Amino acid sequence: MEKPQTGSDTSSSGNSQDWRTFARDRAQALSARFEEERLEAQRKRRAGRPKGELTQSLKDTLRNCNILQLYNVKKLCDRHIKRQRKPPSERDCSHERYTVLVLGSVTVKTSRFRLEFRRTSFRAEKVYVNGPYIRRYWWDGSIVKSKHMMKSENLRRNLPKKVWCAFRGLLDRPENEEQRQTLIEKLQREVAAIE
Repeated sequence: MEKPQTGSDTSSSGNSQDWRTFARDRAQALSARFEEERLEAQRKRRAGRPKGELTQSLKDTLRNCNILQLYNVKKLCDRHIKRQRKPPSERDCSHERYTVLVLGSVTVKTSRFRLEFRRTSFRAEKVYVNGPYIRRYWWDGSIVKSKHMMKSENLRRNLPKKVWCAFRGLLDRPENEEQRQTLIEKLQREVAAIE
């Protein structure tokens, strides 16, 4: 036979339910706080990168090295500094998957400027080729970054003189439209062959 529940039994089950709710809420709050702290640390790391600040883990790793290891780190740093003081090579810039054809390339100090035709994504219903566009490439650590130089009336002022002189005649020539159409047809045949 079952015993009927008394008032004290119902209140204890209510207390256990309150305790579970409290524990769940506390765990969620702690999880949210940890996630917030992780994102804040990530923001600080990223904000410190352009300023040249070292991460705490890198500082700790260097502190744990002996003298011979530190000399080797110094040599490695000198090699990386030398590499980043030069503009990226054509091969380093060719990792851009949307670049279809490069009409010209000019280096200025630590940057490489390229005049290139670019395509849209293969996921689109129809693939288009646009351009030619001027893009600037430079090193940021081990990554080659790029930026589109907007065509506007200020384009001449925004580009170094060497780049403007090299690309001025190539920007608005009539052959560009023919090249663009040829590239579009070629890419559409490739996409049709894939499907």
